[in-house]
Order: sequence, then structure tokens, then C-alpha cells
Amino acid sequence: MLSSPFFTFSTVFVIAFAMPIFALLIPKLRIPTAILEIICGILVGRGGFHLVLPPDWMKVVTKVGLLYLMFLAGLEIRIPIKKKKTKTIDSTLLPEKSGSKTLAVAVVNFLATAALALAAGHILWQLGLTKNPLLTSLIFATTSLGVVVPILKETELIEKPLGQTLLISALVADFITVFLASAVLKSPTRPEGDLRLQMLVLLVLGATIYFVGLYALKKINLRQRIVRVSQLGVRAALAIMAICGAVAMALHAEIILGGFVGGLVCSLLAQDEHEVLRGKLEILGYSLFLPMFFVTVGMELDLSHVHFDSVLTQLPLYVTLAFLVKIGAAAAFRPIYSWRETISGGILMSTRFTLVIAVTTVASRIGMINGTEEGVLISTAMVTVLLAPFIFSMMSQPRLLSPKLNE
Repeated sequence: MLSSPFFTFSTVFVIAFAMPIFALLIPKLRIPTAILEIICGILVGRGGFHLVLPPDWMKVVTKVGLLYLMFLAGLEIRIPIKKKKTKTIDSTLLPEKSGSKTLAVAVVNFLATAALALAAGHILWQLGLTKNPLLTSLIFATTSLGVVVPILKETELIEKPLGQTLLISALVADFITVFLASAVLKSPTRPEGDLRLQMLVLLVLGATIYFVGLYALKKINLRQRIVRVSQLGVRAALAIMAICGAVAMALHAEIILGGFVGGLVCSLLAQDEHEVLRGKLEILGYSLFLPMFFVTVGMELDLSHVHFDSVLTQLPLYVTLAFLVKIGAAAAFRPIYSWRETISGGILMSTRFTLVIAVTTVASRIGMINGTEEGVLISTAMVTVLLAPFIFSMMSQPRLLSPKLNE
């Protein structure tokens, strides 16, 4: 085993460079690069050949990667903003005519998801497969917005009624589960904090940063001056992320909540420059912070305590429940869409990855789950993110029109 810091960094970035190329060589499988990075991390780390292990100081960088991961998740959310000059609404997510109906369907879908997820968690608890049914239920309720968006764009459905409904449903699930995760993840060794106070302080902080930023952009014409300073927008976004993350840690809240709030604030401030800013931040994240996070997560997975026969035995049940929860909750779409659209939508909503990795990483660190359960949950997320987009793409049709939504 080599422990040189330079060798560790070299290994991480060689993996980060090689995995996208490997994914391009097998495009039909559509394997997300993050999954390949975790697998490679496992192979070279504790769970594999013990070639390299991240030093203690690199774990701080890993926390930054986790913060950045949730920051990008918050950045994905775009709340419609009414524009005074044109009196129109930004319809990236919510069409003006059907936005309220779409949001109502999304909320009903999440309520159904929550009920079914709780039932699934209870079943696993009764079978003795989990010691924390609430955490398991939370993971079943999640949807990976970062996977849903690219798939909807690729299938050219993102501007159509079904695509909008799925997008808003994923957004609602992503938004709510992040806050619920902070309530569920409580470390026995960490000072207790009042969750309501933590959330209130972070929301007030986010609102303060937003209004101060909005004032600066409008009153002192900062938006035009930004172009004169190299990547000032990116620097501002990173500063907001760091502030929210630092405040979250000071409040003894989970860092994922701080990152999410920071991303949401940046999304609101970016407005018309949202896509440009997000593109720059994604380049930074997917080339630096996120590879370090995913590869290090793989390296630190200690599989010596994992009973692989148990993982393989439990995995089919976990995957089945993961799909059934979302497909069952997709019944909320049925009054508007056909059965084919409803089922395919439920399948796409079954994709889980980003938040699952974040939650299981924290839960394992604070002792809420054991190595076997961590392995099962991460494996379940990997299976859903591999199968769900592929099945959805096969079931999707070029024309998915549902006039009921526009009535």
C-alpha cells in the first residue's frame, strides 16, 4: 500500500480521467461515470487490493466534495421568477398555464411516495434487514434530479407536459428529502442542535444572501461589472457555498443542508445567466471535487465486515421495493397521462444516486448503519441509476402529448 499524498492525488485523477473514456467505449450501457469512479475506488482501496488509502487530511477535501455535490443539487432547482418588463414567467420548470396543476400533481406524487417508502422501510425492519427503517424509507423516497434532467433532455421531453411533470416531481422529492435527511442523520458523538433552529438560521442566511446579492446586482449594476473580472460569478458562488457550509457546521447541522441552501440561493441569483454559471460550476465540480469525493468514498468502503452473501441475497428485495415505491406513487400521474406514460415516469423517478451516496456516507460514519446495509443501499442506488434511465428511454415515444394538462 502506498500512502504518498502525490500518489493518492495521481490515482484519483487518473481514475477521474479514465472512467469517462471507459464509459464512452460502451455507450449503450449508459453507466454513469460516478459509479465507475466508486467501483475503481473500491478496487484500489480498503475493499480491494489496498493499493492506496486516502490520508486523514484528504477526508477534509472529501467533505468539500460532499458539500459541492449538494450545492450542485440545489443549483439544479429553478424557481419561476416573474419579470416586470415582459410580465412573463420563466417557464424552465413551470409552464404558465399548467404550472399550478403540475406542482399539485408533483406534491401528491411525493405524498404517495412517502407513504409507500415508509411501508417499504417497515417491511425491511420487520424482516430484520434494517435497524433504521426511517433512514431506509428516506432513501426509497429520493429521486436523483441530476439523472432525471439529462435523460429528459436526451429524450427531448423536458419541454413537454410529461417531462415537466417528472421534472417538478423530481425537484419536489429532491428538495424535501434533503431537509428530512438533516433530521434523520443525528450523530451520538456530535452536540445536539435544535433542527428547527438550524433550518431557520440557514433559511434566514440564504434569504439574507439572496437579497443582498439582488441589491448588488440591480442597484450598483454589478451584473455588468462581473464580466470585467475573471470568473467573478464562479468566485461568488463558491463563497456562498463556503459560507452556508461553514454556518451549517457551526450549528452542528449536516453539511449537505448547507450546500443545498447555497446552491438554491445561487440558482435564484443567477437568473438569465443560470445555464452559463451552472456550466462553469459543473466543470469545476465534475473535474475536481466530485471525482475526489466518489473515488474516496470507494477507497474508504471497508468491505471486510460486509457479508457479500447477505448483500446479494438482500439486493433483489431492495431493488424491487425501490421500483415499486416510485411506480406505485406514479399513480398520481394517471388522471393526466396514459398507463404507458405513468409507468415509464415512475420508472424514471426510481433513479437514486446523489443523495443516497451522501446520506449513506454520513450514516455509516456516525454508526447509524453497518457495512452490509451500506453496501446494499449503495448497490441498490447503482442498480436503479443503471436500469431506470435505460428502461424509460425504451418506453418513451417521440410524441408524448397529454392535452388534459393544458385544459
